[in-house]
Amino acid sequence: MKKVFTTSQKAFSIIEVMIGIFVFSLGLISIYALLASSLNVNSYNRNAIIASQLAREQLEFVYNLRDTNYEKLQLWNLVSPSNTFTPWKYYKAYQDTNYDIVLEEIPTLSGSLPEGKSELSEMWNMSNSGYRICMNWDMYEYCPSILSWEQTTPFYKYLAVEQAVDELGNPITDAFLIISKVIWYKRGYHEYEIKTVITDWRRI
Repeated sequence: MKKVFTTSQKAFSIIEVMIGIFVFSLGLISIYALLASSLNVNSYNRNAIIASQLAREQLEFVYNLRDTNYEKLQLWNLVSPSNTFTPWKYYKAYQDTNYDIVLEEIPTLSGSLPEGKSELSEMWNMSNSGYRICMNWDMYEYCPSILSWEQTTPFYKYLAVEQAVDELGNPITDAFLIISKVIWYKRGYHEYEIKTVITDWRRI
């Protein structure tokens, strides 16, 4: 005997199929969102690790330069043979072709760098002045004056020098606050900052 399907039974089957497709689509969307979130987290973690290493490297350059100057000249606060650390100045720290550590003052458009995205915008406008970082033979270095866009990275870094003060805000002699900062923009603005105080430690 031939089985007869009513119209209501056919309609019910189509609704079931549509519900199944909808549930399956929700599952795919959830999996895609989870993968995208995981990739974003991995990208941020990678950049954060690089930024932390770049910031620490800058401080190591400062420590090494201080100790070297003290050994050679008995002066701890030199950034060059003729210049000392100056509060409210910005510097880039690097090794030259002779592997000597160099602290070079870098300018700003407004005299002092703003915070957040505005800071990044000013650095972008002054990309030829030494803030931006490029890749060169697997090394992170300041970009040359003529940028090679294939080697540029999202990172900008600098050292800022401020006068060290005590709990009451009084200046501390023979001491500077050094701020090592790295900023980048990758799916949002990010920054990594380390602060330390350097002193004439051999005379204290």
